[in-house]
Amino acid sequence: MNSLVIAQAAGGGFNPSMILMIALFAVLIFMMFRGRKKQAAQQEKLKNNTVPGAKVMTNSGIFGTVVGIDAEDRVQVEVANGVVLTLHRQAIATFLDNDAAAAAAAPAVAEADAPSSTVETPEESLRRLNDEGKDERNA
Repeated sequence: MNSLVIAQAAGGGFNPSMILMIALFAVLIFMMFRGRKKQAAQQEKLKNNTVPGAKVMTNSGIFGTVVGIDAEDRVQVEVANGVVLTLHRQAIATFLDNDAAAAAAAPAVAEADAPSSTVETPEESLRRLNDEGKDERNA
């Protein structure tokens, strides 16, 4: 009787668990290639949309306008009048305007020509920001 059990075990045959393992391995390989393809497409989009004049948000939440780009993937982002940050291109998280090419064609000097009456003082900014979230309950 023991020789019959040993012969059946050594005979091989159909093994459903082996097919399941091969299927899971194939799905894993597919997901790895798909992730790399998505990441490459995202990097290409980032590279194409990073043009001077594009409005961006960095990974740390800083909003600004791209002023310049150099060959070593460094991007100059103007966050306020006269304040320019140098960041790596990968530090840009999102683009705020849909058409970066139109932003590149628009002159960046338009902000400097704004009338001085619209510029608020630091005290006015603090007062506005403090009052922004208040309603009747926490006035």
